[in-house]
Amino acid sequence: MNRLTAPGRRLFLSGDEAVARAALEAGVHVATGYPGNPGGGALAALLPLAARFGLAAEWSVNEKVALEVAAGAAWAGRKSLVTMKMSGLNVLADSLLSIAHSGVNGALVIYAVDDVGVFYGMVEQDSRYYALLASVPLLMPASPEEAYAMTLLAFRASAQTGAPVLLLGTTVVAASQSWIRVAPLERRAVEEPASFQRDVARFTKAVPQWCREQHAAALARLKQAGALLSEVNGREEPTASAKAPPSRERKVGVVVAGVSAAYLAEVQARLRAAPPLAVFKLGLIHPLPREELEAFLAPLEAVLVLEELEPLIETQMAALIAERNLRVRLLGKRGGLLPRVGEYNQALVARALAALFETAGYRESAAEAQALAAQLSALPEPGSFLAPLPRTLEFCPGCPHRMTYYALRRALQAAGYQPDEVITTGDIGCTILGIHAPLSVCWTEVSMGASLGIAQGLKYAGIERPVLAAMGDSTFFHGGIAGLLNAVQAGVRLTLLLLDNGLTAMTGQQPNPGSWQAGTGPTAKPRADIETIVRGCGVTFVRAVNPYELEATVATLREALAFPGVAVVIARAPCTVPGRLLPGQEAPFQIEETRCCAGRGCDELPCYYEVGCPSIVLMPAEEGADEELRARRELRVRIDPLSCVACGLCAAACPFEAIGPLAAAESDYNEQKEMVAAWPSLLMQE
Repeated sequence: MNRLTAPGRRLFLSGDEAVARAALEAGVHVATGYPGNPGGGALAALLPLAARFGLAAEWSVNEKVALEVAAGAAWAGRKSLVTMKMSGLNVLADSLLSIAHSGVNGALVIYAVDDVGVFYGMVEQDSRYYALLASVPLLMPASPEEAYAMTLLAFRASAQTGAPVLLLGTTVVAASQSWIRVAPLERRAVEEPASFQRDVARFTKAVPQWCREQHAAALARLKQAGALLSEVNGREEPTASAKAPPSRERKVGVVVAGVSAAYLAEVQARLRAAPPLAVFKLGLIHPLPREELEAFLAPLEAVLVLEELEPLIETQMAALIAERNLRVRLLGKRGGLLPRVGEYNQALVARALAALFETAGYRESAAEAQALAAQLSALPEPGSFLAPLPRTLEFCPGCPHRMTYYALRRALQAAGYQPDEVITTGDIGCTILGIHAPLSVCWTEVSMGASLGIAQGLKYAGIERPVLAAMGDSTFFHGGIAGLLNAVQAGVRLTLLLLDNGLTAMTGQQPNPGSWQAGTGPTAKPRADIETIVRGCGVTFVRAVNPYELEATVATLREALAFPGVAVVIARAPCTVPGRLLPGQEAPFQIEETRCCAGRGCDELPCYYEVGCPSIVLMPAEEGADEELRARRELRVRIDPLSCVACGLCAAACPFEAIGPLAAAESDYNEQKEMVAAWPSLLMQE
């Protein structure tokens, strides 16, 4: 059963799922997005329910297209949701501003998630500034419960005002889970047919006067929406702890936004001698409730601002304090008290409160808060007791991308280059895992599709050696086609290595336009052919290879490196699953001990150090092994039969032909495989 539709009035949901549930309750008609974490869980939760609730839902080709699809539905009077990680806001920014200035006729909610602390990788950005740039209201939940409530409110405010609403979460809120009291879930029937009236003064940007009028209208919608959304803000009157010192009229307060509110509450609960502390919790970040904040600040002597990343609220509060000539000391990031990098925690908040209390003259309270900060800082990080051994990110066993990059290194060596002499610009997705040893192929990573432009710029700069760009199929559809067109038009000499596994793999194996689609007849989705698209861009050297055919792939790459223009090599093979043998293989590979020369002349161990497959491990020599070998305590190479997919790359790397398929009747392997297959049923019995 889908967790979004489980029976009962209280559901245990993550922040992403809370947004999805609220969208269903609000009567959403169209849901779009692009895969990626944080934030991808909302649309992933809605997709299985699309048919049941009459919902048009899709993984779009990129975030800009996702927004445009959602906006088109909202212009026709429908309620739309578009989801993405923070990087997606960068992709859709051009359309966002134009759509925001035109407004919508139905409702449009944009759910994005900032990766504060960088749990998933990419730029640690503060996306709140997009709300200011586009003149759209911005809501920021502090918990999954608030994500649920704010989503409902965002749809209501957007429908009433015509303003798109940006709902911005963070990784902690999106991934956290909690019990949420929900309303009954009923699919609301569409009362009126979709309708869109021609209004070029509103929906085009052809005339300067129209653009100015649209800007003014967007600001008016922002003000109206701000009044409707202000209920998400909360203000707590000062309360003193049991052992608090006399206030002597020196009042202190905190303005807090996002998940920092939870940290503040936890710290407050542990302080016994804190002075009366006024708290203003912001859920509506833009437009900032200036009148309410002014009334809150007026009686205070000092105020602390708690917000992760940039001092957006703090800067606006500083301006407000100066404009109103308020006599209040402002503490936050601008003076260096709080960092602009990384996520907050309880220890950091306690230390900031100590500075606040010290500023107001509460030295005893400041000392207690400082001691608490030291105590919290000494605690192990969450999960550190269960932390895995340090390791780099790596390709799955048998991944075709490993085969391709290994072939590339061989091709470069055959062409007279050392692999570390030739630049390969990397791209977003599984392909970037080629930065790690032992392959160490990729040099750069910018944004989806940027590898081609970077490669062209390197050639323009005068790099004489070959330059390659590597990107996956989903990245190519998302943002790589324009770069390829540009490189062809420029006539530069470079090689594009397109690693086509038929999926958007790293984010959860979602389909992309080039995926192998199931179904036949009118319901079957057509599959975009990368080769046809590449040739349509004007590329004359286009070769498709099977990366598991190693020698043929090496030869094709050598040919591409020698081509005097833009060459494209498409390395096509499906994404692998650890432990699932490749088609045509009957058993995983094994080391033949009698032929293996590890410790006996094969010191480089290319099957381990050059291949980098997680199925290949080094282990001490076993009992019964050669006594001289055991005396030297040499390590032996082993292959894990339960994760090996029999790709054969280790066999190709072995100079002594000591690796081959495991005997199908090998009892140990069969017993282990049967045991692993039985695990799910055994767990269900427990």
